[in-house]
Amino acid sequence: MKLMDHILRGLSAIVLAAFVTLGSAPVHAQGGLILLPEQENLPSEAEQGPGLTADRLNLHRGSTVEDDTPAPRVWVSPLRLTDLQVRRNGQLARVTGERELVAFDLYVADPSRTQRLQLVTVSSINLLPERSFMRVLINGTDLGRTPLDNFETEDRDEIILPPGTLRAGRNAVQIEFRQGHRIFCGPEASFDLWTDIDLTQSGLVLDAANGGTGADGFMMGLAAQSAALAPVEIRGIDSLGAEAEPWRRALVRRLNQSLVGAPVVFDFTDYWTLEQGSRGHARITILPAAQSRVSFQVGGDGARVMVLEVAQGTRPADLLDQIPQLEPQAQADLAPLLSAETENSFADFGIHTESFSQRYAIRNHPFRLPDDWLILTAEKARIYLDYAYVEGLPPESMLLIRVNGQSIRLLPLRGEGGAPITRFPIDFEARIMQPGTNTLTFEMMVPGDPADLPCPAYDQPFLQIGESSSLFVPYSPPMSIPDMDLAFSALTPDSLRRNELSGRAYSESDVLTLSAALARARGDIRPSTLHLVSIDDLGAVPMAHHRADRKLLEDTVLITPEYEALLAQQEAAEDPFAARRQQERGFTAALSNIWALLLDKVYWVRDRIFPSNGDQLNAWLSERRGQAVLFHLDPNRPGEIWMLRSADSDMTKIAQSIAAARAYGRGPRGQVSILGHDGGWDNWIAPDRQPNLLEPWSFQNFRAAMGNFVSARPIFYTFLMLLLALASALVALRLVISTREKL
Repeated sequence: MKLMDHILRGLSAIVLAAFVTLGSAPVHAQGGLILLPEQENLPSEAEQGPGLTADRLNLHRGSTVEDDTPAPRVWVSPLRLTDLQVRRNGQLARVTGERELVAFDLYVADPSRTQRLQLVTVSSINLLPERSFMRVLINGTDLGRTPLDNFETEDRDEIILPPGTLRAGRNAVQIEFRQGHRIFCGPEASFDLWTDIDLTQSGLVLDAANGGTGADGFMMGLAAQSAALAPVEIRGIDSLGAEAEPWRRALVRRLNQSLVGAPVVFDFTDYWTLEQGSRGHARITILPAAQSRVSFQVGGDGARVMVLEVAQGTRPADLLDQIPQLEPQAQADLAPLLSAETENSFADFGIHTESFSQRYAIRNHPFRLPDDWLILTAEKARIYLDYAYVEGLPPESMLLIRVNGQSIRLLPLRGEGGAPITRFPIDFEARIMQPGTNTLTFEMMVPGDPADLPCPAYDQPFLQIGESSSLFVPYSPPMSIPDMDLAFSALTPDSLRRNELSGRAYSESDVLTLSAALARARGDIRPSTLHLVSIDDLGAVPMAHHRADRKLLEDTVLITPEYEALLAQQEAAEDPFAARRQQERGFTAALSNIWALLLDKVYWVRDRIFPSNGDQLNAWLSERRGQAVLFHLDPNRPGEIWMLRSADSDMTKIAQSIAAARAYGRGPRGQVSILGHDGGWDNWIAPDRQPNLLEPWSFQNFRAAMGNFVSARPIFYTFLMLLLALASALVALRLVISTREKL
């Protein structure tokens, strides 16, 4: 107990001492706050180092009023590529060769609001920077040269436009690309020269809020929306009820006719939709109203909106004809039509003086012949060529002339340089040309001299072809022959047909994309139909007497080039037992090969005499691969085409190929046409198709018409004549024998 008392007394003393100590300290209390004593000799703000300075505190504060102000939305009124022959991959267009001139359209709402043009490009590392540049012309005004020196990644070049260069509405832009190889010179080297231009980022830089309104502003937004191949939204068309479908067709047709270049794709939606991942540049809103009118507004997202207030019974043309900016452009015109039995000058079908200033160049010029023109005989057509080339070209320089892809003449460019050559006759078989669309092609090649050094600077053209040149087309009686081109050229957005099976292979977006490609005015010649079929619905394709193998058709659209390359690589692997198997086959295998060769010859003769027999279509299909196949096998249904597509094909690329074929030729022909993965068309023509005479027989048309009938199946008619001759000989022999018996 005493010990506990001592401990308690000690603790009490300690507590008491603590209170005394606290009581002697100066304590200042005001309002319940303990004030810290003032400290002297505090370091200055500069001496605090990484402490909480005013600048560092500002980093943690909320944004000021000035920072909350949104930056102005800047977007580009893009260059719209008008030449569908330029290779395009998404938003990038590739220009290949030493010297190429590419045409664009540029839409401007208010020229006074912007004077800055930007071009976003990337070029091949093979370009020699000192001799590679692009020259820009807007409405004929030369804006000078811009070097092509963006080699590794895309970069932008800006051009300040002089006042008065632009005009409201559509502006014609031409960019000349000059590209020189840094090591080699010649046609082969020109394929290594390319520049990619970004079509979504190249154009006029402007503030979206001040980009302009009205019809010109809407066209500017429409071009910007379609530059990246994005669909243009059309809202509320279903509110028109029974009149919605005519308006849908009219809008797709009119807007595609008013814009040159790639087809414009549309997306028909309701008034209220989920917010898109990226803001739109243009859209169309349709509102039912008591009185019809057109107005142009700016949406909350900056998009240019064309508002169509439609009263009941209003025709689409009543409103759309009020907008001059929606007038059809020249790209909707048919290729020039030539006349038979006369000389048609090159100027008549759009070929002006053609200049070639590069080592390799190829130029295609489409033209049309009447739909009832047909020559299958060996009758000649003739080109009278006016041309001139410079002196001193390398010996291997040449000009190759082709019609519908078939070479008709190779002209050496040597010996007569420096002087014009006029009316040089070039004869070729007229049967190379076909009713409908044809293509005349010039291909020039000038080797490097020397080929292992960069080409010297040269601005003058190597070759010029005069517009005074002409093409003579011989006479043909009115005749026709089964061919896909006539039905293909007459397709319109109303031509598309789907069934229950094909509805799963072709989405609504796919149908709208195809409709956009067919909206150009190449149609309206005669009604035609495009049936969209799937692999599961191949039985719906009328084959007539042809026996197309289903497995081969499936392989045509299902086997990709990558898979074929893998198979070829596996087959190329060396088989260690191949030599031993070859030795074991011995003499029996040799006899088998000889017998197979003889059978092939017999089948070849049989197929020529009776073309409807045999397996020629399947042999052709087994060697082709593509992303889409067009069928036109039944001659009793001349206005109908069936289309089969690959499951992983891109409908946008198919639509672009269709639009290019309708504009420039070299499209589907014959009875089966395959769209290859490179965008070209490969055609099969049935050997047994028969021509038809479209007028009564007469002395004037008998020779030409009968020549076409015989030329369609020459071996058949040859054997027929032999049989008739043999029968006549037997009758004559019988007559002679019977006469001698009576004597």
